[in-house]
Amino acid sequence: MEEKGKKKELLLEIFRFLIVGGISTLVDYVVFYLCNKLIFKNIDSNLNLFFSTALGFLSGFFVNWFLQRFVFKSVTKEDQKNKIVFLKFTIVSLIGLGLTELGMFLAKPTFDTFNLTIFNVTFDFWKLFFKVLMTIITLIWNYLARKFFVFRKKEDVEVVENND
Repeated sequence: MEEKGKKKELLLEIFRFLIVGGISTLVDYVVFYLCNKLIFKNIDSNLNLFFSTALGFLSGFFVNWFLQRFVFKSVTKEDQKNKIVFLKFTIVSLIGLGLTELGMFLAKPTFDTFNLTIFNVTFDFWKLFFKVLMTIITLIWNYLARKFFVFRKKEDVEVVENND
């Protein structure tokens, strides 16, 4: 494939990744918000944050897993049934969850310093800000790890081996 075609395919892949990631993130955020504000609202704030973040993540994880074949052309239905591929996907995602949990935990002291009320709805500004920031960091991690570790094309491996 010529250089221009490779760049176009890469941009399309990134675009598809962002669409699938956006859908998964929306699911993650909705579940996070519902858990944080409704389901776990009466438990310790540290446990609330931990469980809300984890359940939001898991919801987004499963949506993302089922939509990955629309992102990477190398992903087949067989790949999605392959336990090793699923294990790699899970490991990459768990590292992403760890990054998110760590970032949210480290940012927790700022959460109650600024809240924004719009139309009688109070938004925890810093909590949302750090959730978005951690999403961006995790998005970059997920794309690179999935592209080069989980769903690496066979021809990419051959090119690397032939260049050695």
